[in-house]
Amino acid sequence: MVKTRNTTPLSATDFTPLEQKPVTGRRGPSPAIIFTTAFTVVAIAIMVFLFAARAIILRLDPAIAEVDLGGLAFHIGDNYLLLQGEHQLSAEAPGYYPLRKTIQVSGEATQEIDVALQPLPGNLLVRSTLDDIQLSIDDQDPVTVPGTISEISRGAHKLEFAKYRYFTLQQEVEIEGLGKTQAIDISLQPAWGQVEFTTVPEGAELFIDQRLIGQTPLSAEVLETGSQLTLKAPGYKTLQQQVRVKAGSKATHPLIEMIVADGTLTINSVPQGASITIDKQFKGTSPMDVAVTPFAKHNIELFLEGYLNTKQSVSVKPEQQRQISVNLTPNIGRVRLNITPADAAILVDGKRLGTGSQTLSLNAKPQSISVEKSGYETQSMTVTPRPGHQQALTIQLLTLQQAYWASRPATIKTSVGGKLKLFQPDEQFMLGAPRRQPGRRANEAERAVRLERPFYLATNETTNGQFKRWKDRHSSTAVKGQTLDMTDQPVAKVSWEDAALFCNWLSRKDGLPEFYTVEEGRINGTNWDAHGYRLPTEAEWAWAAKVNSQSVSQVFPWANELYPPMQVSGNYADQSASGFLSFTLADYNDQYPVSAVVGSFSPNGKGLYDMSGNVAEWVNDYFDIRPNRSESEVDPRGPEQGSKHVIRGASWALASRTELRLSYRDSGTDGRIDLGFRIARYVDKPGGTL
Repeated sequence: MVKTRNTTPLSATDFTPLEQKPVTGRRGPSPAIIFTTAFTVVAIAIMVFLFAARAIILRLDPAIAEVDLGGLAFHIGDNYLLLQGEHQLSAEAPGYYPLRKTIQVSGEATQEIDVALQPLPGNLLVRSTLDDIQLSIDDQDPVTVPGTISEISRGAHKLEFAKYRYFTLQQEVEIEGLGKTQAIDISLQPAWGQVEFTTVPEGAELFIDQRLIGQTPLSAEVLETGSQLTLKAPGYKTLQQQVRVKAGSKATHPLIEMIVADGTLTINSVPQGASITIDKQFKGTSPMDVAVTPFAKHNIELFLEGYLNTKQSVSVKPEQQRQISVNLTPNIGRVRLNITPADAAILVDGKRLGTGSQTLSLNAKPQSISVEKSGYETQSMTVTPRPGHQQALTIQLLTLQQAYWASRPATIKTSVGGKLKLFQPDEQFMLGAPRRQPGRRANEAERAVRLERPFYLATNETTNGQFKRWKDRHSSTAVKGQTLDMTDQPVAKVSWEDAALFCNWLSRKDGLPEFYTVEEGRINGTNWDAHGYRLPTEAEWAWAAKVNSQSVSQVFPWANELYPPMQVSGNYADQSASGFLSFTLADYNDQYPVSAVVGSFSPNGKGLYDMSGNVAEWVNDYFDIRPNRSESEVDPRGPEQGSKHVIRGASWALASRTELRLSYRDSGTDGRIDLGFRIARYVDKPGGTL
C-alpha cells in the first residue's frame, strides 16, 4: 500500500458562538397553600392528641406546690391533659422536701392523683439561765441544752429536762416544722435543802453522792429525792446511808457516832483447806481474810480431816492486818496390808508407796488405796485409819481371767422363769461306760473328753408352761388318764427340732444371739460363737449328771452302785405305774406314775434336778457310735451331721439297770411321752452382755 501526504498548509477560520436561549425556572407552591397545609397538620395532631389524651386532676398538698410534668402535657384549669403511660412529675413548695415521682396514666378518661409533699423538720431553741441541762425528746438519748436542736419532726413531742440537784421537768411541744425554728424558755426548780452534820469524833470526811464536801461539823446540800451520805475517819468504819430533806428547807441530822474499825486476820494453814472457826463461829476454809473487832481476844481453831485440831488466841488493833500461819500436825493411823502377789504395787491417793505387804502410816482421813499389777485386776478401796488402832487388810489380786469369771453371776434367769447355773469344769473325764460295767450298751464306748469352755445349764427341765409361751397349742398329752400337761410338769412329746427352735425363740425374747441357724423354718446349722440358748452338748450333760465333786464318774444317780435303788431318788417306772408299764422297779414307789412337777426330788451334787428320771432329755449332738479313744477331746460338739440326735437320762417310763445308769444313751428324732429337754448356753465373752 502506498501512503500519501497532504501537503496543504493549515489556516485559521472565523468562530461564531451559538446563541443561547434563556432557561425558564419552575414555580413552587404559594404561601397560602403552605399555611393551609401546616395548619391542617397541626390541627390534625391536636385533634389526635385531644382524642388520645386523658384528663388528670392533681390533688396537691400543699395547694401552693408548683408542679412540672415532663414531656407533652397541657394544663387547662385544674386539669392536665396527658397521654397514656408513665410521666415524670416534680413538685416543690417552701418548707417541704422536693418531690420526684413517676405517675402512671391509664386509659380512663379522667383520673385523680394525690401529690403530697413531706414537710421539712423544725428546729427548737432552748433558752435557760442554767447550764448543762439534759434534754430527752420522746425518751431518746439526751442532748445538752441550752442550745438549738435541729431537725425535729413535725408534730407533738414529749420533752424531759433533767439536771443534778434540780427537779425533773416534763412538758410537751408542738413542732411546726417547715424548716422553722421555735424557741422555749426553761426554768428548773432546786431539789435540795441544807442539812447540818456533826460526828463523834469530829473531822470525819463527808461525801454527798461520792463528792467530797468537807470535814464535820458542816452543812451540806441534800436532795429531796435522797442523797448517799458517806463518812470516813482514820481508825473507824466507813459509814454509808441514805439521807433526804425537803427542798428549800434546813435541817439538823442527829449526832453520828462512828464505829471503831475492825482489824483483819489473814489465816493460812499447811496444808490448806482447813476449816476455820473464830469464837466458835465457822468462817470458812484456809487461806482466807476475815475481819474481827479490835482490842478483844479472839479464839481461833482450825480443823482438817487427818490432822490434829489447832487452837490459837489473837487480838488486833483497828485497821490492823495480822498474818497467821499454822502448820497442822498429822493425826496418824497405821494400816497393815497383806498382799498377794508379793510384788503388787501399792498406791495411796494415786501416789506409789512401794510393793508387797507392808504397814502404812497414814493420816486419819479417808484414804484411797489401790493395789495393782500387770495382768491382774486392780483392787481399790477407801480406808480411814484410826489413830491408836492398827487395821489389817488382806488383798489378793485376781488375774484378769479370774476377775472376769468372778464378775459373772453364778445363776441367771430367763424371761419365762427358768434358772440356769454357771459351770466351769476345766477337767477331764470319761464319756461313756467301761466295757465291764453291767448293763453297758455298745453305743457307750469310753472316750476321754475335757470341758474347758464354761457354760450355763438349766437347773430344771423345761416345763409345759414355759414351752407354751412359744407354742401355745402344744399338748404333752396323757397316759391312762394320767395327765402330762400340767403347767409345772416337764414338757414332753417334743421333737429335737422343736426343742431347738424354742431355744432360738427364747434367745430372741431375751435379746441374745441365736445359736441355731434356720432356713425356711428348718434348722440347718449352729453358731458356736453365739451365747444364745441351746441344748447342752452330750459331754456337758454327762459331766453335769455323773461327775461328782471328787471328779469321780458315778454309775447311778444314787450314792452307790447297787441296783435297784434302796431309797427313792428319782421318778422312775415304779409300782404306781405297774398298771400300764410292762417293766417297773419292785419295792420302789416314788408316788408319780407319770412325770412329776419339776424339782420334786432332791438335786444332784451340782444343784441340778431330774438329771435322771422324770423325762429323758434331748442333747445337741447328732447320734453315732464311736470306738474307744484314749486321746482327750476338748469341748466335743459331736458329729457334724446325722439323721438322729442323742437322748440322755432315764425317765418315769424306764426302770432297767441299763436305763437307770447315768451313761445310758438313746437316739431319736421325734417326740415321746417321756422325752423332754433342758436348756443351756455359753457365757458371754469378756465385755459382753448376759
